[in-house]
Amino acid sequence: MASNVSQLQENDTSHGSSKLQVTILASEWGSSKGGLSTINRELAIQLAKYSNVEVTFWLTKCSEEDKKAAESHGISIREAMRLPGYSELDWLSFPPEDLRIDVVVGHGVKLGHQAQVIRKSHKCKWVQVVHHDPEELGMFKCYENPISTGEEKHKTEIELCQRADFVVGVGPKLAEAFRRCLAFCKKHQDVFEFTPGIFDNFSSVQQVMDERKQCSVLVFGRGDIEDFKVKGFDIAARSVAALSDTVLVFVGAPHGKHEEIAKRFVDLKIPEKRLRVKGYMDSREALKQLFCQVDLVLMPSRTEGFGLTGLEALSAGLPVIVSKNSGFGEALGSVPSGSLFVIDSEDPSVWTAAIKAMWNKDRKSRLDEVKDLRGSYSERYSWSKQCKCLVEEMVKLVNGTSSETETTAQAVGAKEVELNENFTGTSSETEVTAQAVGAKEVKLNENFTGMQRNGSKFTAAGRSSGRIYVEQ
Repeated sequence: MASNVSQLQENDTSHGSSKLQVTILASEWGSSKGGLSTINRELAIQLAKYSNVEVTFWLTKCSEEDKKAAESHGISIREAMRLPGYSELDWLSFPPEDLRIDVVVGHGVKLGHQAQVIRKSHKCKWVQVVHHDPEELGMFKCYENPISTGEEKHKTEIELCQRADFVVGVGPKLAEAFRRCLAFCKKHQDVFEFTPGIFDNFSSVQQVMDERKQCSVLVFGRGDIEDFKVKGFDIAARSVAALSDTVLVFVGAPHGKHEEIAKRFVDLKIPEKRLRVKGYMDSREALKQLFCQVDLVLMPSRTEGFGLTGLEALSAGLPVIVSKNSGFGEALGSVPSGSLFVIDSEDPSVWTAAIKAMWNKDRKSRLDEVKDLRGSYSERYSWSKQCKCLVEEMVKLVNGTSSETETTAQAVGAKEVELNENFTGTSSETEVTAQAVGAKEVKLNENFTGMQRNGSKFTAAGRSSGRIYVEQ
């Protein structure tokens, strides 16, 4: 069933009124809970740019300010109803009946398991996003039984991906990892690599060209014991400690934990006079100001699903040095000159040498190099191009025949769905045959009759919404 998706364009209003209804499960509009929230919000913003896609952010609670921010991008925010006895995130399992959903987007285990219920209740398709590998993370965690816990979490992630209709891996590292894990059940071809592009809200930052006497190196994180090893903060501390003209700036300290985090860094031999510890910044404007104050962002993670902080810094025109064992590091390595900003080592002296080499260049040269890198990255990893491909995949899902007794035809960008003169859609339970009579195009409000495998008849009645329901 064709959907004219090849004509899909951003901000294009030339097509029909039938729209793809995408609901994204979320815990917040902002980014106080980390990269997962950032990806969800940015994905919603990018998808909403298509006039034939309607995006709903389905979350537990939000402020009026958040709603206004979402509305400015054409996104509708719906809040879940409180359900006594259920955890807050499990409220998301029960969207209101009046919320029309063609595709529900889950994210990881915390914001993905609810999609199992929603797919059944709202007869929609399920796209599952993965942004970290719990099994690999477990090798560096410090809580009780981290490796076995990571294995169990990974099994749950894989099972959710098996059950989903389509899987999106954030960045090349995770896309490859989950293709490998899903190869046994032949779902590896359903893993879509989506590498975040340059963030527009940071690309507007104007870096000044004035030379500076002291180099300020920025790292992000929570700063707890677990974070120190996974994020490689010990590597950052030792590499900066070896440079007498360099200051380490840590951002992300939880309330009341500044002194504790500072002590961890000091214990790694970095002098207090060359250390700054700041709290978490939930304001994008505050982060922009910070990117103008520092000279370099370090991301020495021992493992990282992607690494959005590095991408945010690059978007702001700031030099970065990142670990190769990260999705962002892999992505950088695939663009011209990108490998110069990627390090494949846990040896602090290697990172020290990289910081020193970058600092020895004059500021204009450093910023010009980063500007060129940002341009190459933007060309290679375009939000627009990737979202267009993702929307096309979503359209294929809803236009196809499901494994249940429902066939959904959603025309994105067209009022009419073009059918071949003899169209056959098959699934494990239902076989549908539609014979176009006297024309190659059939409007969705026409009815057709087919045969199920048990020989009984069913009637599919088109509706103005563009959905075709197969009735037993």
